[in-house]
Amino acid sequence: MYLLVIKQLLTMILIVIAGFIFARIIKAEDTQQKFLSKFLLYFINPCLVISSFNRDFDALKFKQLLVVIAIAFLVHFVMILTATIFTRSKKEENKAFDILNRMGIVFTNCGFIGIPLIRGVFGEDGVFLLMGNLVVFNILLWTYGYYQMCGRFNIKEIITNPNIIGVCIGMIIFCLPVKLPVFISTPVSMIGDLNTATSMVLIGMLLAKFKKPENSSAILNLLKMSVVRLVVCSIVNLALLILVYKLLGPHMECVMLIFVVYICSMCPSGTSIPSLACVFDQDTSYASIVVSATGVLCIFTIPAFVKLAELFIK
Repeated sequence: MYLLVIKQLLTMILIVIAGFIFARIIKAEDTQQKFLSKFLLYFINPCLVISSFNRDFDALKFKQLLVVIAIAFLVHFVMILTATIFTRSKKEENKAFDILNRMGIVFTNCGFIGIPLIRGVFGEDGVFLLMGNLVVFNILLWTYGYYQMCGRFNIKEIITNPNIIGVCIGMIIFCLPVKLPVFISTPVSMIGDLNTATSMVLIGMLLAKFKKPENSSAILNLLKMSVVRLVVCSIVNLALLILVYKLLGPHMECVMLIFVVYICSMCPSGTSIPSLACVFDQDTSYASIVVSATGVLCIFTIPAFVKLAELFIK
């Protein structure tokens, strides 16, 4: 499986490089980056979600989806605990970094990088199961994440989130005996298929704007955060998922469920973090660097930990 992961990552890297070069040539601005991010997050991703659910109802698949949601909640809870332990700075100058570090540790790029990666390894069945992880991601992003950023909750943001709406519509379609007509399913599917290329181009644009932090404190925080996000969380989550694997039983379906959640948990920090940092007047420059740095380093960590996981979960 780790060879498939490496192959898929290499394909994605080529698109990232193309996006990087293009962004450098046209000198892409923040407004263009934000538009592409919103276009991907609020238009392409919901279409991909709906398209993934547009299939004949299968009681086993539905049960697997619920299991993925349960495992994803467990994994996110562990990452919240891990983030809390490793982001307790006593120095006042580091407390602003702690908020963004917690966000970067807990919330991965499971949509922009996770979806094309899972699709390359497990195909459409994997993408369907990944939707369970995305449900958990969005609920926690707009509850725990929102609270971290501004100190309050906003239930409206959860209910009106296009990805959550897309999941609800998709679940209804999946459970109904009648599927979407071809003249609707075809354009929805075509839009959803834009996910891989568009998300990788967006990562390339982020990397094109990468600047080395001038503050030494920012550099140390970035290094610590990257290690926790990509290494510590991967080790802790692997131990947790091995336990889940032992409890569920060594079945092929169980293996796919666990690896879908595990690969999502190993992705770099989510691109939604700089957007939220911008909205709540946090350090957007540092937030962007977190996304860019972990995006580069995950090229090495994801295949390595997938290989390690295959020794215990097979």
